[in-house]
Amino acid sequence: MIRLRSLLIVLIVCGGIYVGSKVAPAYYTYYRFQSDLEQAGMAESYSTRSEAEIQESVAARGRDYGIPLKLDQIRVRRTGDELSISAEYTIHFDLPIYPFDLRFAPATKNRRL
Repeated sequence: MIRLRSLLIVLIVCGGIYVGSKVAPAYYTYYRFQSDLEQAGMAESYSTRSEAEIQESVAARGRDYGIPLKLDQIRVRRTGDELSISAEYTIHFDLPIYPFDLRFAPATKNRRL
């Protein structure tokens, strides 16, 4: 009984490490992209670039991180002194027992001073 319990604990820990090694890079990329998006939002709130140009810029930044972003997944709204940028994307994980999708939605909202 003790050996069975020990084996079960080892299997659970190994499974957790395996799943974590697959999922952690996606979260790390999301946080890096979110940070980059916030910096871009601050810079773009003072620029005169159009919403379409900002969309293309965000899509290019996403490609730099390996994020599969299309232009229709990126929303840019400029209203007065405010600029908001948001994106939504899904990453699929094919795990042996339980394949699943994770949805990420980085966004930023900036106002000129």
